[in-house]
Amino acid sequence: MENFFKKYWWALLLIIILLLLFIAWLLFMGKNEDEDNNTPTPTTTATSQATKSATPSSKKAEETESDADLLKKAVSKKTGIDIDLIVVEISKNTGKYAKGLVSAKGEMGGGYWIAVKEDGKWSVVFDGQSTPECSLVDPPGFPADMVPECIDLSGNLKVRK
Repeated sequence: MENFFKKYWWALLLIIILLLLFIAWLLFMGKNEDEDNNTPTPTTTATSQATKSATPSSKKAEETESDADLLKKAVSKKTGIDIDLIVVEISKNTGKYAKGLVSAKGEMGGGYWIAVKEDGKWSVVFDGQSTPECSLVDPPGFPADMVPECIDLSGNLKVRK
């Protein structure tokens, strides 16, 4: 048996290299197919709603689109996800308070965020998958229907009213 390996070691090495190349090719092709299947879609609900419900010359549509862009930048800055990779969905925007979902293109999972607009600038006060602390949502005055629960200083769940 030892004689067999000495005689054909190069053939075994070649087979191993070919297997590794085949696996790498499969992984690369799978990644490209995922990217091809993830065609760009509008990343914000507010933007798509604005374009459906308002004419391009409408001032409200311009404000909504501007808010969508500003919120995307604010969420990108808070989460550290590059602006070209981030997917931001706005589920509610009152003009002063906003909330939505965030993820990275091509990745499973994500989290949610809440933001407040002060002096014309959006500030993301929380992002993640857990319940925010009350100290983050009470002072800015987030509506209870937008943030129904928070964690108090004692670590207890508080239902907001």
